[in-house]
Amino acid sequence: MAMTCDRVREVAAGFVLGALDPDEMIAVSDHLDTCSQLHAEVDDLGGVLPYIAESLEPIEPPAWLRESVISAARADLAARNRVGKPHELPVAKPVAIPVAQNAQGRPHAPAGRIVSLAAARISRHRRALAWTMRAAAAVVILALSVNTVMLQGELAKAQVLRSENDTVVYALTTQGARTASLVSVDTSPVNGIAVLRTNGNIIVKLHSLAATHGDQVYMVWLSGDNGTPAKVGWLTADDSGEGYLTVDKVSTSANLWIFVCKEPNSGVTKPTGLMVLSGTFV
Repeated sequence: MAMTCDRVREVAAGFVLGALDPDEMIAVSDHLDTCSQLHAEVDDLGGVLPYIAESLEPIEPPAWLRESVISAARADLAARNRVGKPHELPVAKPVAIPVAQNAQGRPHAPAGRIVSLAAARISRHRRALAWTMRAAAAVVILALSVNTVMLQGELAKAQVLRSENDTVVYALTTQGARTASLVSVDTSPVNGIAVLRTNGNIIVKLHSLAATHGDQVYMVWLSGDNGTPAKVGWLTADDSGEGYLTVDKVSTSANLWIFVCKEPNSGVTKPTGLMVLSGTFV
């Protein structure tokens, strides 16, 4: 195989790594023995190789990767058997790479080194696997960080809902407290509960609400014997469908009807939007 200086420069990296096929390895070596050019690229790459080899610690591949490789090898062997190819797989044998010297007797590669093609390929694959595993670990760490932030947000939200539920439960146990079961005025699943204590504190907890957008609010109204609705307060709902409101100093009349309307904003002074829920205090 004829080898030129330009070709040696092209395959210098593969030669130093022992990644060329045996014939090409020998051709490069023969060229370096007889060439008058220094071919500094071989010296430079040869000096970098030990650093690259030591920069990554070998790691044990995970069990799933081992099983995947074994399965692929078995499938390949079965395919070879079906087409009548030999069962034996070729075994790469070490190839002694002569210490290449130029015409002035200067070595092109570290003296006294025997390069095994099989060992070089295994080493290269191991380093590639190490890089892959480190990159995968970085992706996992990033994903875990994002999930942790999301989980913290969900936990904080759950804590708020739990606090609201605890407040409702406490209000229900207060002596003289009255309750109203809020039910949908149509076939929607929205529902809730309102608790009115004797001191005029009212707590409203709603579920399965459609999310509000922009200035939209759910306005809570109370109506007594005179039939005139009084604004209690307003709340909003996100995609969870939960809504919570607590207000002090509302009417504690004997006959009270409570209802909720979806309004365009919180500034309305009388019901204008669609009634969503209603109930009577008992």
